[in-house]
Amino acid sequence: MRSILLLSTCAALAGCAGHYRPPGERAEAEAEPEEEERRASRDDDDEDEDDDETSGGAATIDAALTGARPLGLGEATAVPGTGVTLRPPLGSEPMPFGGGFVSRRSRVQLSVVVAQGGEELLEAMRTGGSGEAPEPDAEDEVTLAGVDARIGRDRVQTQAGVLERMWLMAHDGSRALGVIAMYEAERAEAYRGGIREALESVEWDREATIDAAAALGIQLGPIEGMELSRRSTANVVYLPPGSPFPPEPNTPVLTVSPLPMAVPPDQVARACPQIAARLVPAPSADVELEGVIDDGSLPGCERLALMDTESGDRVATYAGLVFHEGAPLLVTASVAADDVETWQPRFASAARSVQLRAE
Repeated sequence: MRSILLLSTCAALAGCAGHYRPPGERAEAEAEPEEEERRASRDDDDEDEDDDETSGGAATIDAALTGARPLGLGEATAVPGTGVTLRPPLGSEPMPFGGGFVSRRSRVQLSVVVAQGGEELLEAMRTGGSGEAPEPDAEDEVTLAGVDARIGRDRVQTQAGVLERMWLMAHDGSRALGVIAMYEAERAEAYRGGIREALESVEWDREATIDAAAALGIQLGPIEGMELSRRSTANVVYLPPGSPFPPEPNTPVLTVSPLPMAVPPDQVARACPQIAARLVPAPSADVELEGVIDDGSLPGCERLALMDTESGDRVATYAGLVFHEGAPLLVTASVAADDVETWQPRFASAARSVQLRAE
């Protein structure tokens, strides 16, 4: 029962992998433009960049060859629900469905995650829980908010090419902070100075209330028998009052996570049940609920099936997918199979109550 919760949590803990698709990276559901068109679009964007977005001085030789200019920063801005303030790249906007910022002009994404737990969370934030992230190319020890921290750098391969990541990690003994910036590797020489300055600008209120709903800009209506967990900003998690985190087996749990993909709006009706079936694979005889969500805040579909866990427990697993402009939000929930009649309508109601920050 906990596997879906933890899987979605680990995906979001990547900072850049699970909240919002990194600039330059496209989902499989989207058509990949021709390389020449992509380069032409990139060149046009660079020509439009204002001179005041540079941080002073001439670009390096490598930066000149790629057409990228040094990265300028804006004013210190708070990331809701995290207790973190930092200076994002000039022209940045809040990340869709995530704590942090994205600059579409510069193609830089800067993600912030705060979570309660042990120091193992730091590596989970860096790797997304997969343990597959490369070893850092560089790493420095720094001090943040009175605790030891480190700034590092690595590179990852994506469908769109190589992306460089620079990150800040800190742990104060009870909670972890991860700030991860992603940008195209060919712009690295031009951007590293600005990204480093952005990370060094981070201020962290370690006593601030953790609020995933505020961080991700995702709001749900009341769920009977559940309350918002304030243990992590990676996902919006609801548990029965007083429940431990991670939840114990057979404890009802509901999680809302953005999926790092995009579906063309005219393909949502066809793609939604296919995605739901992959998320909750089960024989048709075990499917208790399957249908369209057309009576909620956002359109989508849902599926609930009875499944057996590795420990032999029988659980009811729910997946509700709702879409905003082609971007899916996944509402997953599970409960002991014996309690499905009580919790099924609550899970379905929660999926229909999802609202976004902009709305």
